[in-house]
Amino acid sequence: MPRVPWHTFKHRYPQAHLVAASVRAAQLVGSPDLKAAQTTLERFVKTLAPVGDYATTIVRDTGRPEVYLAFADERDARTLADAVDARLSPSDAGWASACTFRLDGASLRAIASRLPPRKPRPPSAR
Repeated sequence: MPRVPWHTFKHRYPQAHLVAASVRAAQLVGSPDLKAAQTTLERFVKTLAPVGDYATTIVRDTGRPEVYLAFADERDARTLADAVDARLSPSDAGWASACTFRLDGASLRAIASRLPPRKPRPPSAR
């Protein structure tokens, strides 16, 4: 199913399932690197072929940066959680379920190595 904008997803699925990547490495905290981590995780989720809607966002107000990946279907969240070795965490912010995993440079490279190569973009027409 498609990735949808975060605000739309939260409105449609107030009791969604969360997998949160806790960003620990200093090199990922900067905005471009954090966005690149989010993009890599989005590409990884796509390879898992989720059956329901999902959304991602970067959260900085939890004390440390996190990439949130939320799923309408619990099985989709579990598939990702299993793939990244996420652990069940208390579900306190209105989530139906929540898991977290540590995302550092090594784990991000490991995830990226499981992705198919990107297709080259055709040269832009002038």
